[in-house]
Amino acid sequence: MERIAEASSDRFRLEGLPQYLVEEEAEEFAAWKRGHRGLPSVNDDPWLRHIRDTTVAGVHWWRVRILDYPLSEYSEYELHGYQGNAAAGEDIYVADRAWSTELASIREDFWLFDHETVVRMIYDDEGHFIRPELASNLDRHLELRSVALRHAVSLADFLADKEPRLIA
Repeated sequence: MERIAEASSDRFRLEGLPQYLVEEEAEEFAAWKRGHRGLPSVNDDPWLRHIRDTTVAGVHWWRVRILDYPLSEYSEYELHGYQGNAAAGEDIYVADRAWSTELASIREDFWLFDHETVVRMIYDDEGHFIRPELASNLDRHLELRSVALRHAVSLADFLADKEPRLIA
């Protein structure tokens, strides 16, 4: 997947699962649970630096996060942290699953590279990452992206309207 991603100039992510329990976030999420509300930045986070550097070089990073209410502690942590991604250059949109019946069945996670290559991210029921998987049904994933975008708002608008307490 890394080779596909690095060769692409458009990198879209759809996140439709309730939570993501990945090792890379474990320490930061534990700190969040203890009340630490620091926001990562390009100065101290290699991933955000990568987003910034590739954005400056012309790569478009964007995602839609579909959420369920009430928000889990993980979703709150994620919404707060996304502000660092946005500052690095990623366009982030958020949708409340309850806003439309079209969102009800979207329980997937995938990357879409250059509007033509889909890599499904496979997680177990608890949100632990298992593996990436190249998908062959491009049209279906393009439609999922369209549906998600149609019902989403920008991260800034979502936070201002629904979760101002999470604004960094």
